[in-house]
Amino acid sequence: MVEQEPSRESHWPLRVWTLAVLGGLIAVAIERLGVLREPDGQWSRHLAAASIFLGVTGLAFGLARERRRLIGAVIVALLCGLVAAGVLLWNLMPQDWSGDEGWRLACGFAATSFLLVLYQAGQDRAAGWPASWSPGGLRAWKRESIHYADVHGHLWTNALMLGASLLFAGMALALAHLLAEMFALVKIDLLRRLLREDWFTAAICGTGFGVALGLLRDRGSIIAALQRVVMVVLRVLAPVLAIGIFIFLAALPLTGLAPLWETGGTTPIMLGGAIIALILANAVVDDSEMDESRSVLLSACAAALGLFLVPMVGIAAFSSGLRIQQHGLSPERLWAFTFILVGGIVALGYAITILGRRGWFARLRQTNLRLVFLLAFVALLLSTPLVSFERIATADQMRRLASGRVSAEEFDYKALWFDFGDSGRAAIRELAGSPDARVRRYAKAVQSLTSRFEPPPNARGGEQGAPLDSRLTIVPQAVPIDSALRARLVLFDACGTTARCLLRYVPGESTAIVVSYPSAQCERCFPTVRLLTRGKGDWRGETSWLADGADAVAAAEAVRSGAVSFREVTRRQLYLGNEAVGDPIPLENAAAAP
Repeated sequence: MVEQEPSRESHWPLRVWTLAVLGGLIAVAIERLGVLREPDGQWSRHLAAASIFLGVTGLAFGLARERRRLIGAVIVALLCGLVAAGVLLWNLMPQDWSGDEGWRLACGFAATSFLLVLYQAGQDRAAGWPASWSPGGLRAWKRESIHYADVHGHLWTNALMLGASLLFAGMALALAHLLAEMFALVKIDLLRRLLREDWFTAAICGTGFGVALGLLRDRGSIIAALQRVVMVVLRVLAPVLAIGIFIFLAALPLTGLAPLWETGGTTPIMLGGAIIALILANAVVDDSEMDESRSVLLSACAAALGLFLVPMVGIAAFSSGLRIQQHGLSPERLWAFTFILVGGIVALGYAITILGRRGWFARLRQTNLRLVFLLAFVALLLSTPLVSFERIATADQMRRLASGRVSAEEFDYKALWFDFGDSGRAAIRELAGSPDARVRRYAKAVQSLTSRFEPPPNARGGEQGAPLDSRLTIVPQAVPIDSALRARLVLFDACGTTARCLLRYVPGESTAIVVSYPSAQCERCFPTVRLLTRGKGDWRGETSWLADGADAVAAAEAVRSGAVSFREVTRRQLYLGNEAVGDPIPLENAAAAP
C-alpha cells in the first residue's frame, strides 16, 4: 500500500462544503427528473440518461477533485457521465431491454470506473501532458505517470469511500426520521411533513453522502489503513480457496464432467470462482514490494490460484460451447462468450507470468496494469452499439431455421421476440410472411404475447434444456399430452427446462398435478408440488402450491402411488347480501359463527 501524498492528506474544508452542496443539489435534480419521467413518454429515455449523467458526473467529480486541479476533475467527470448516460441514449429504457442488455449498462459503469482510476493515478505523479504524442512518447509518458500501486490503491479506496458514504447517508436519513418523531412528541410536525416529500429525502441523502465523501477525502490515511486491513483479511482466505479449487479439479477425473452439465449453471459458477480467485491472489501480491506477503504458504497459494484460472475458464468455455452447439447463439451466450474470452486472456497472462523466472510478484503487477487498459477498452466498446449481440444472434437463429437444423415446431419464436431486441422482433415480423404455413402461424401468434413468461405458441419452442419427454413421467398411465399442456409444463413454475418431473393427468380433466424434483446434487432440497388448471382452452389458469418442504416429499409419493382423489366438501361461507365475503369458515369453528 503506497501512502497518500501529504498534499492529499491536508485538511481542506472547502472540499467538504462543496461536495455537500453539490450532493444535495444533484440528488434533488435526479428526484425531480424522476417525477417528470413517464413510463412510456417520448422523453423518458432522455430524462433517465440525464439522471445517470448527473449522478455519475457528481460521483466522479467528488472522487477526482483536488485543490488547484479543478479543470481536470471537471473534464474527467463529464467524460464519465457521458459514457454512462450514453448507454441509455444508445439503447432502450431498462424496462424495454431484452434479456441481457443490462450488461451494457454494467460495462458503461465499469468503463467510467477505469477511466476515473487511471486519471487519479496520473494526477498522483503530476507528470503533465506527454512530451510527444507518438506511440513511443505515449508509452514513455504512461511509464512515468501511471504506476500500478496508484491504480490499485485508487480502485480500492474509491470503492471503500463510496460504500462508507452510502452508509453515512443512510444514517443521516435515519437520524432525520428519529428527530422528526421526537419533535412530533412536542407538537412540532414540520420535519415530519418535510420527510414525506421525496425531494427533501433526496436532499438529506445527497447532502449526507457529499459530507461523508468530503470528510473521507480529507482523511486519506484512514482509508489507506482500512484498505490494508482488507488486504490482510483477504489473504487469509487464499489458502482456503486454493485448497477447495484443487479438490474440485482433482475430483473431475473421477466424477467426469456430466455432473457439471446437470446443474445448468456451470459457466457463471466457474467465472465467479475465477473472479474470486483473482481477487485473493492479488491480495497476496498487493500493490508494491513493501506490502506484498512474505509468507511462503501464501505465495504458493497465490500462484496456485493464478494457475487455476486456466482450467476454470476452460471448463466455462466448454460448457458455453456445448450450449451454443445445441441451441445456437443468443445475446446471453454471446455475453458469456465475451466474458470467457476476456477471462481466457487474463488466465493466459497470469499463467505466463507465474511460470516465468523468479520474482513473479513484480511481473504480475505489471501484467495487471496492462489488463486495466485492456478491460477499460473492452468495457467501453461493449457499452456502445458498435457490437450488437442481438443482431449477430438473430442472424444465427435465422440461419438455423432456414437450413433445417431446427424445425418450425422446435424454433424458439418467443425468445426471438422478447430476448433478441429490435433485431429479433424484426425477424419475427419477417417470419410472419414466410411461405411456410407453420412458421407463419407461430410467428404471428408470438406477437400477441404480452410477457416472456407466457407459454410459447409452439409447444416445443420452450424446451431449451433437456427434452421434456426424457424427464417426464405421467401417471396413472402414460398418455399423450396436448401442445397446450406441454407448453405449460416447460415454464419455470412447472417442470422448467432441466428438472425431473412427475405429472398426474387424466385426459379430459381440467386439472393436473405437477411434481418437480430437485437436482440429485442438492441433498437438502425438496420437490415442489403444484396444481395446474385449464382455462379457456389452454393451461394458463391459476397455479396453486399444494405442498412444500418435508410435506412435499409425502405429497409427491401420494401422487406417484395414485392416492389422489377429488371429493365434494361442505363449507360455511359468510355472505353480505348476495356477495361472499372473506375466507370459508372451518367447520370446527362453525358453531361460533353468527
